[in-house]
Amino acid sequence: MEALALGFSLGLWAGVNPGPLTLLVIRQALIHGAGAAALASLAPLLTDSFAILLAFLVAQSLPPGLERVMEAVGGMFLIYLGYKGLRKAGDTDSRSGALRGLRDAVMVNLTNPHMYLFWFAVGVGQLKRPAPEPLWFILGFYPAIVGSKALIGLLIARYRHLPWLLPLARWSNALLIALGGYLLVVAARA
Repeated sequence: MEALALGFSLGLWAGVNPGPLTLLVIRQALIHGAGAAALASLAPLLTDSFAILLAFLVAQSLPPGLERVMEAVGGMFLIYLGYKGLRKAGDTDSRSGALRGLRDAVMVNLTNPHMYLFWFAVGVGQLKRPAPEPLWFILGFYPAIVGSKALIGLLIARYRHLPWLLPLARWSNALLIALGGYLLVVAARA
C-alpha cells in the first residue's frame, strides 16, 4: 500500500502543479467546457508509456543535450499554441475544439522534458520494484494526475461564465507564450 500512496501523492502533485498541460486544461475548460477539459486531462495516459519505455531502454545512454533540445521544441510549440489561441479567441466549437485540445495536450506532454525527467528519475525506480508494487504505484498515480487535472477543468468550466473568469482564457494563452519563451531561454542558456 506504500506504493499506492506514493503513486497517488506524486500523481496529485503532478496534476495540480502549474505547467503547460494544466494551462491547456484550463484553456479548454474556459473555451469549450468541462468535457473538452476532461479529454485534455487524459494526455498523460496517452503519452507516459512512451517515456516509461524510454526510461527502461535508454536511461543511461541519453545524449547530454537532449533535454535542451526537448525544451526548445516544447517552448516553440507552446508559443505556437498561445499565439493560435489568441488569434482564435472567438472559436467555441466544442466538438472539434475538444479533439484539437486533446491533440495539443498530447503534443505538449510529449515535448515536455519534465515528464521524461520524472519517469527517468522517479518513476522507473518505482516500476522496477518487486510485484505487485509497480501496479499499485500506477493505480495510484494515473487516477490522481488525470482526476486532479479534470477536476480543475470541471471547476473552471462550471464558473467560466462569471465575468471575472472570462479574461482568463486570454491570459492562459499569454501564459503559454511566456512559458514557451522561458523554455527557449533555458534551452539556450544550458
